[in-house]
Amino acid sequence: MGRSAAYWATNLYLDARQEPRPSAPYRDLPPLAAQRFRQLREGLQKLPDVVEHVRFMGATWRWTWEYGLGTRRVCWVHLMKDGISSTFTVSDNEERQAMALTKLAAPIVSAIRYGQQTGPVRWCWIELSDRKVTEAFLGFARRKVGWLQVEAAAATPAARRKAAG
Repeated sequence: MGRSAAYWATNLYLDARQEPRPSAPYRDLPPLAAQRFRQLREGLQKLPDVVEHVRFMGATWRWTWEYGLGTRRVCWVHLMKDGISSTFTVSDNEERQAMALTKLAAPIVSAIRYGQQTGPVRWCWIELSDRKVTEAFLGFARRKVGWLQVEAAAATPAARRKAAG
C-alpha cells in the first residue's frame, strides 16, 4: 500500500508463471538483505502455528512470502532487488494494543500511524532496512500472533457458550 509502481517493479520475481522456491532469496538478494530475509523467515517460521506460503499476489505485489495463522495473516514479505519490506494489517483492537506498548520501535509506530485504513483494518508497510528494524518487526509479529491466538480462542464454540452462560 502506498508504494509507487516504480517501487513494485523492482520485485525480484516478476513472472507469474515461475514460482520461486521459498529459499530463493537467500541466493538472489544482495548478501546483507539475504541475511535479514533469513533472520526474518526463520523467526516467523518459529512462531506457533504460523504457516509460510509463497503466493503470486497480482500485478502489483507479484511473488510474495505470506505468513498466516489460520485464516488471518501475520504479514507479507516483499523481496525487492535492493532489499526487503513487509506489509501487515492491524485491526482497530490490534492498533490500540500496539500503540499501548511502552517500547514499540519507532519504525513500527510509523508504519501503523501512516498505514492506509481500508474497511476494518489498517494496511501498514515497513522497510526492513537493517537487523535492528528486522528484530523489532519480529517482536511485533510475535505479539500479533499472540493477539490472533487469543482472538481465535475466544471465537471457539466453547468460549462463546462460556461467555453467554
